[in-house]
Amino acid sequence: MRLATSTCIFPAHRQGGRTPLEESIKMCHECGFRVIDLNWGGAGGLGAKSELAGDDWERNIDSIGNLAAKLGVEFSQSHMPFDSNLYRPEQKLSDEYRVWFAEASRRCIIASGRLGVRWIVTHAQTATENDEMCFEENMRANIHYYTPLLELAKREGTGIAIENMAEFNPGKTKHRFTAALEEQIAIIDAMGDPVSCRACWDFGHAELVYRDQVKPLRKLGHRLAATHVQECDGREDDHYLPFVRGNTNWEEIMPLLKEIGYDGDFTYEVHGFYSKIPDDLRIEAGKLGYKVGMYLMDLYAKA
Repeated sequence: MRLATSTCIFPAHRQGGRTPLEESIKMCHECGFRVIDLNWGGAGGLGAKSELAGDDWERNIDSIGNLAAKLGVEFSQSHMPFDSNLYRPEQKLSDEYRVWFAEASRRCIIASGRLGVRWIVTHAQTATENDEMCFEENMRANIHYYTPLLELAKREGTGIAIENMAEFNPGKTKHRFTAALEEQIAIIDAMGDPVSCRACWDFGHAELVYRDQVKPLRKLGHRLAATHVQECDGREDDHYLPFVRGNTNWEEIMPLLKEIGYDGDFTYEVHGFYSKIPDDLRIEAGKLGYKVGMYLMDLYAKA
């Protein structure tokens, strides 16, 4: 297991404005990281400033690959653009938007494969949350959603990792599919391809649902392929550095990852901690995050 970070560790600048992927990759490298998660979702899908937008998107991918080779960094994960409401009839999404989102997803998979990404993290769909057929309808929607994505990912030499979600708006929505571990396991197993379709575990999302994450992680077991390492206070999806805010028992989690034979990377998704850091402090703050990560990696090594 290696320490890694998402490019979204450095999100929008405090004074406003997006951080381009190549700039973020360079800063991650300067902070000490050599394994990186490309956050295409944070890049805005096919938004005007995204590297996946425009006719030159493949040239942008090649430029990112050349930068990685120059710096000696590896891309182990990526994050697909996300919208979990594609199958909700009440959303009334336009055909134009659906075409846009499908193309953003296609380009993300092609880019990830070309850059050597092993696991593309995705969010499951929630088609319904109210009626008695909630589980069955959500399963049908997700099988329909993931089948073409998985087929394309396999052709491009990469795989899909379905992330655990949480109930992000308690009192406003009744359920978010894959917030329950049993749902995450059900859709992964239903895809029937343990080589190319597995799980991503977001520790902050799990903190919102379980508090004690040992039992669900053991049950997820061999399905686990990727991680989003973050801390939250149990009320909001904060995306803070470990030990900064929250009750996640990292001293228990790190040996557990070794116990269950986890074969992926330990990948930060801590943009909440860095979102207000002034530009002049970004590198030093990033180096602190790297030191915290290496402390956790040492706990893993000693287990």
